[in-house]
Amino acid sequence: MPPQYETQYDHATMAPKDLKYVLYEKKGRVAYVTINRPEVRNALHTYAYQELRACWRDVGLDPEIYCAIVTGTGEAFSAGRDVKFLAAHQAEGKRTPHEDPTNPNYQWGGGGLPSAVNLDKPVISAINGLAVGVGLSLALAGQLRVMAEEAWISDTHTLVGRLGSPQNLYFGIPRAVAAYMTLANGRLSAQECLQYGIVNRVVPRARLMEAAEEIAAMVCRGAPLPTQAAVRIYRLASAFPDALVDYQRALDRQTAESEDGAEGPRAFREKRKPNWKGR
Repeated sequence: MPPQYETQYDHATMAPKDLKYVLYEKKGRVAYVTINRPEVRNALHTYAYQELRACWRDVGLDPEIYCAIVTGTGEAFSAGRDVKFLAAHQAEGKRTPHEDPTNPNYQWGGGGLPSAVNLDKPVISAINGLAVGVGLSLALAGQLRVMAEEAWISDTHTLVGRLGSPQNLYFGIPRAVAAYMTLANGRLSAQECLQYGIVNRVVPRARLMEAAEEIAAMVCRGAPLPTQAAVRIYRLASAFPDALVDYQRALDRQTAESEDGAEGPRAFREKRKPNWKGR
């Protein structure tokens, strides 16, 4: 019989505290991660990414937690990257902290997804409103998904001169549908998401958390070790070759630091149509 060790996890000292951009709480076996920037439709910047990462790390460490629910405050799940935050840094000739290799906050892509900490516990995405860009990536990071009837999803990276990580969409969504979103910036309604198997349930917004908690209760009835093992297999089955990930990141940096990569956020901030140069 393998040796048995007591957990060293201490909620009082190890759980994230004094979070500014994310609400984090635990009820029974379930952790709740709520993006809390409703004034910008829960758009994400360096410091929101950091707080999300801290929550995912804690979910993984706490042996009492079997799964997590992620959602957004207000009427949006997440509007994606905080483009105004990006544009403000670019206007000063700076990279955002998480894109600056010389900054201690550097983590290309932000690192706000559960995969940033190799989380092996199920995540349920409660998509309460629009989920676009990296907000869509976060919604798809949940293995299980419920969606409000009024919610919709889209990619929108190319609208601000960026690439993002389209390979995640090509894995998680039927190819033609993913192409419609990444290349044409098309949007999908909740019913279309259900039709394409992108979400498990569509419910009225007032019942969204109830539906997510119903699925969480189903997860928690299972033994934690095989459930976590299944998540590992899910994660490995969706893993991409290192060469593909490296190439995607190189292209993402290339487009991010092009003239169009600066024009997109600038036009968004100035509320005008971008003037693309193709360079």
